[in-house]
Amino acid sequence: MKYIWHRGFHTKRKEENKMPALLKGLNDANSLGIETDIRVTKDQVFVLYHDPLFKGKLINNTLYKEMKKEGIPKLSELLAIETDKILLLEIKDFNLNVNSLLKLLNKHNRNIYLMSFNNKIIEKIYQKNTHYKLGILNYVFNSETDYHYDFICLLNDLITPNMILSFQKLGIEIFSYGIRNKESMKYSNLTYIVNNEIIS
Repeated sequence: MKYIWHRGFHTKRKEENKMPALLKGLNDANSLGIETDIRVTKDQVFVLYHDPLFKGKLINNTLYKEMKKEGIPKLSELLAIETDKILLLEIKDFNLNVNSLLKLLNKHNRNIYLMSFNNKIIEKIYQKNTHYKLGILNYVFNSETDYHYDFICLLNDLITPNMILSFQKLGIEIFSYGIRNKESMKYSNLTYIVNNEIIS
């Protein structure tokens, strides 16, 4: 079974996307890596944070020094970790500066996969001819014939054997999210994005 820790290995929501959880996920000998979320602060710092609001204020209206007090890490802190495991980065801020993001990523030789629900931002990155793996996070996949990215991330309940086969024929890796329990991890040829409760 192949899996990636969702927002790191954590037992409480307040621990997710923080450095101890991310490090624990990367140090798990059985995992392929970790998934985490990227947003941008008012002062243009890339942070690892899921929600659009921090203490009731939009992240893009929040200075990083406010988030730092609560232990919210910068993307640069994660990239500084020496690892060849997958860093599956979900872009949450659809208006972030792609050039600035790539400039930061290019400073480090890491095994980076970039994904988003927003097709346009992934296409912008694709047009830059980067060496990073790119994919779309989607509940339903509508047109596989023109899908030109490296991987796709699909809701687990919607995945079928025929869907897996069609993506495999195109050489597209499938990540599955929304796993409820071990029994729902029924396909050995997928990479699952899991929470601590699923594996332990």
